[in-house]
Amino acid sequence: MKERKTTGDCRSDIVKKSAAVKAGSGKRESAGEQGMVKRPEFSETPAPHDKGYKKSLSKPAEFLHFLKKYVKADWMMQLREADLILCDKEMLEHDYEGKEADLIYRVNMPDGKQAFIFILQELQSYVDYTMIFRILVYVVNTLVKYFLDVDKKEREKAGFRLPAMVPIVFYNGSDRWTAVTSMCDYQNSGEMFGDYILNLKYYLVDLAKLEEEYILSTNTVLDNIMYCDKFRKRMELVGAIRTAYGRVRGLGLQEREEFRNWVKYILLSVCENKEAVAEEILSWAGDRESDMAFEYTIIRSLKEEREEMRAEVKEEVKAATKTEDILTLLAEIGTVSDTLKQTICTQKDLAVLTQWVKTAARAETIEEFEGKIRDTGKRS
Repeated sequence: MKERKTTGDCRSDIVKKSAAVKAGSGKRESAGEQGMVKRPEFSETPAPHDKGYKKSLSKPAEFLHFLKKYVKADWMMQLREADLILCDKEMLEHDYEGKEADLIYRVNMPDGKQAFIFILQELQSYVDYTMIFRILVYVVNTLVKYFLDVDKKEREKAGFRLPAMVPIVFYNGSDRWTAVTSMCDYQNSGEMFGDYILNLKYYLVDLAKLEEEYILSTNTVLDNIMYCDKFRKRMELVGAIRTAYGRVRGLGLQEREEFRNWVKYILLSVCENKEAVAEEILSWAGDRESDMAFEYTIIRSLKEEREEMRAEVKEEVKAATKTEDILTLLAEIGTVSDTLKQTICTQKDLAVLTQWVKTAARAETIEEFEGKIRDTGKRS
């Protein structure tokens, strides 16, 4: 009798998914914690937050709040809302991969000169190690466009100067941001040449480093979106949204509507029962009774989705077990080819797999088993 074989390859994905369903707390690790965070697939939401961020940061008041609270450069503290002018989309230049910056503001500085602040939103789970080079291309392309738009006689004057370009990277991923933040560090032996090589830096706002208490110390739509974005497990996200809703009530009607729309977009992206979620949110009025109904409906739909997922996992585990039984029985009578193993491993119908177990137990050769399952497939 041949040595018993197993189907570890076939079952590995099932085990991972089953472990994901059983996973517990999902708040992201802070940047100070060692190692990289790997979230289970079932518990992780997609990354649909970028629309909410971009809409909020497109408002000069919110963008100024972001600069003063989260970037906190000394020179930013002197800026006023009237000093910030959101530039048209035509001003957004592209990097070497054709990606454009998310937002760019023209800033009237206190000395009467102009500068540009542009922000790149890295709303993804991985670190982009080419970021500083991307920023270099943005800066060069924008300055070239600015330079060519100025009258030739004007730009050839001795006093002509280019505007300062200030890059900001906003990152909400769970892994620690380990990419270099200066062009000097991106070049070989850059420190050796000092000021004689090209250099620039970017401000980094890393959501994982921000404490919840600090985010909640002020109350804007942006603050509440950032707070909710700290949570990625679905049930915890619902709790964070519930907390944020209580805070948003103190804002104006427009702000409440903006946050409500963001919540709708997020929940529609993580809930299977989309029609029920949409109907509940669209009818939500903001009073205590409606709020309780809202919370109950969302939590119920998420729990139902989790139960459905658990049922699916159980079915897949049963299928993987039967697959292992089939391959074990066949290993006792011959060598299972890769093609046959692929056929068995990709079959998920429990009824079919149950029949194949019986067929494998009765077959005297691999060829006999293959012939019978082929004939069964033709009849079905």
